[in-house]
Amino acid sequence: MSQPRTRRVKFSQQEIQSQLQQLFLFSSLSSSATGDIEALSPILVNIHRSRQQDAYLRALKAFVAEKEKEIEAVCGRNYQDFVGSVSALLRVRQGTVSLKHRVVELNDDVQKSGAGLADKKKALLDARRVGQNIDETIDTLQACLRVLDMASKVQNLIQNAKYFSALRQLEDLQATHLKPVLHYPFATLMLSSVPDLRNSIRDAVTRSLKAWMYEARETSRSVGKGALDAMEQRGRRWAARKRKDASLGLAKINGPIELGLSERHEYNVLDNDAVKIDFKPLYTCIHIYDTLDAREELQLSYQADRRAQAGLLLSSTSSLNPFSLPALSTLLEEIVGFFLIESHVLRTTNSFRSEQDVEDLWNGMCERVVKIVDEGLAGCEEAEVFLGTKFKVLTFVQTLEGYGYSVSHLNSLLLTLFERYSQLLQRTFSADFEKIVVDDDHQPMVINDEEEFGKVVSVTWLPSSGEWSAEQLKSSGFPLALPFSQTYPLCCVDIRSFTEQYYQFAEGFAEHHRDIDDVLRKALDNLLIKQVSENIQRRLNMISNLSQLAQIVVNVLFFQTACSDLETLLVTLRATQRGGTIHLDSLASFQQTLTQTQDRMVAQISQKVDTFFEEAQYPWTATQPPPPHTANDASGYLQDLIDYVSTVMMSVLIQLPEFAKDYVYRGALARCATVLQSYLTDKEPRQISDAGLLHLARDVRWLVNHVKTLGNDRLADVFTELNQLVTLLTATPNITDYLDPQARSTRFHRVQPRALQTVLIKLLTFYNSPQGSGVGHRRRQQVEDTLRALAR
Repeated sequence: MSQPRTRRVKFSQQEIQSQLQQLFLFSSLSSSATGDIEALSPILVNIHRSRQQDAYLRALKAFVAEKEKEIEAVCGRNYQDFVGSVSALLRVRQGTVSLKHRVVELNDDVQKSGAGLADKKKALLDARRVGQNIDETIDTLQACLRVLDMASKVQNLIQNAKYFSALRQLEDLQATHLKPVLHYPFATLMLSSVPDLRNSIRDAVTRSLKAWMYEARETSRSVGKGALDAMEQRGRRWAARKRKDASLGLAKINGPIELGLSERHEYNVLDNDAVKIDFKPLYTCIHIYDTLDAREELQLSYQADRRAQAGLLLSSTSSLNPFSLPALSTLLEEIVGFFLIESHVLRTTNSFRSEQDVEDLWNGMCERVVKIVDEGLAGCEEAEVFLGTKFKVLTFVQTLEGYGYSVSHLNSLLLTLFERYSQLLQRTFSADFEKIVVDDDHQPMVINDEEEFGKVVSVTWLPSSGEWSAEQLKSSGFPLALPFSQTYPLCCVDIRSFTEQYYQFAEGFAEHHRDIDDVLRKALDNLLIKQVSENIQRRLNMISNLSQLAQIVVNVLFFQTACSDLETLLVTLRATQRGGTIHLDSLASFQQTLTQTQDRMVAQISQKVDTFFEEAQYPWTATQPPPPHTANDASGYLQDLIDYVSTVMMSVLIQLPEFAKDYVYRGALARCATVLQSYLTDKEPRQISDAGLLHLARDVRWLVNHVKTLGNDRLADVFTELNQLVTLLTATPNITDYLDPQARSTRFHRVQPRALQTVLIKLLTFYNSPQGSGVGHRRRQQVEDTLRALAR
């Protein structure tokens, strides 16, 4: 572009005149020609610039003419001055001519210089314009290259899974770098593709999340197995500590005491040598969706996927048919791993995961687990399967309880398992106990050596002192006949096994069910009463052998010892460490069995006693008393009877303890007293004479003396009632003494009025018979008076 022309200055005629006047004055004052030229130069330049040479020449001619006139006027007055003026004028003219030539030369030089400068200036302007265009092109290209470079970086970041950086670059590209180049078609196309790039980033992180979820599902079993194994180790450590410190008996796993006292063994179930789950894909996906303002969409998708995975987990093991512990372990490991991942996501994603949704998933899973276990164990009769199931479910409960999950449904399952296991144990051991009792040969158990004796002692409960204590039994040497039969040690083994299996099942479970001690007590009572005590009672009627009955008595006594020791043992083993004592109802049942067995022995002996009484022949209507020399003798049958009973006591029943012997002996003697008294109180004989009573009284006195010789206080009063009755009728001068309250309370307190009345009737019947006509009036009167008094 050419520069605009400079406006030329126009000088007026007055200005030209003034300049010439100044030049004239200057030339008049200047003393050198060089000075005149120098003073003339600006005027010439102005003349040249204004292109008023002609005007200046005309003005100059006019000026010269004027000056000539002035010169002429001056010359007219002063010639010399005129001559000087002419000379000066000539010099001016000469200078003017020179100046004109110089002006022309300068004008040519200026014209030449100006033309070159204008060309250079034009070239410079053109160059500047081209440079500016180049700069603008470079800037545009650089802006486009930056846009393209950022687009390429976005693609590379997406390929390298750096999704958040890609998203930031994309936002920066859209907000900043694309705007300056939007007038280019490629930029418009790129701007329109930004949503697609965002979608591609979202799709990429979604695919990454799906892959992560699949990987998490595949490794969830390993996570669950590690967590369950860690809980098992923790449970064993805590159980060992509780065994050392009884005060910790009530402290449970995950309780404040256990959490405070247990050493922390750092084990990250999600990041260890065996398993490592990287949650970065999930966090990245959440971050990307948050940036895209699509968090809710991701939440719904993740929720649906996790529900589908939970459903798939259960559908693959919906029934565990057939049920097995390995299959149950696999299921529980999968569930634990699944919900440990859920717990971690809940804690680390800032409300991304809905707690309510996880809780709903957990409750549904618990219900399915309860159903699977319940159906799997239906009809199961294997205690080991129940025990293994309980252990796995308990570990499962403790593990997830430690992560804050509600386990009330599973605690109910444990209670159900506990009850069913208890029932199964009772059924199993009931059959064992019944078989042991039924198969018993009721013979003392023989031990051949000390080792065998030690084994028996280790499983049985023996008295701490006395003839049946371990020390006393061992002192007899080997081979040794133990007082009990094989029933007792076999039942003791089962009792210990039952208790051990029961508490093995209850281990770690006491904190959930405080009544397990009472359940065990009732179960033991049920087994001992129903399967041992009552089975023995039922078999009593089938056993008539006295030695076998005696063996049963001894066995029952040992069972009573076992019950007492069991009460102490249960207090020691009780899960809840509550105070107080435990009472087994089976102790009373065995006491009842003992009584029934002793009564059975008495009944068997009484049957034999009755056979002796079949030989008894008393002269009930005799008129003569027994001969005096036989006053201390007894009837032969009675002596044989007592010899039989004594022999039985000293031989067949030798193994019985003294109180049991006394019970049986007393029962046999009581049977004698009953039969003898029945002669007086039964319908037959219908009449008895006083002499006949003396024959009976002799036998009664002999029996009383025999009991006295035994020196056993337990037997001392067995014939008291019969003896008092016979003494009243045969050795009392006045029968009416019975009517005296004082005499009655001191000498005849055991005599029953009805029995006395019956005997008196028989006496009176004899008195009224022809044989009794010789009875004295006084005797008859006493009998009648006493009878009338008793009848009132």
